[in-house]
Amino acid sequence: SVSQVDQRPRVLSKMEPQYTEEARRNQITGTVMLRAVFSSAGEVVQIRALNTLPFGLTERAIAAARQIKFVPAMKGGHPISVFMQLEYNFNLY
Repeated sequence: SVSQVDQRPRVLSKMEPQYTEEARRNQITGTVMLRAVFSSAGEVVQIRALNTLPFGLTERAIAAARQIKFVPAMKGGHPISVFMQLEYNFNLY
């Protein structure tokens, strides 16, 4: 877990997912919550949706999560994999 590491993963860049046209037409708003592994190899893997939204928004959030660039968590001077929770908010303005 993240509490047992010397250094937490450091996010370098995180893309925001875009609305799908269908979600915009249906005025869907809310939060997609994901649980994912920030791997020691520097990839976001094993992404699981804890809270979903319809019309492709969950898929857009997962695709955005896969694009996250980060420095892996460290323990004892070695990179390790940790579970992290991610939230993507979808708001119409």
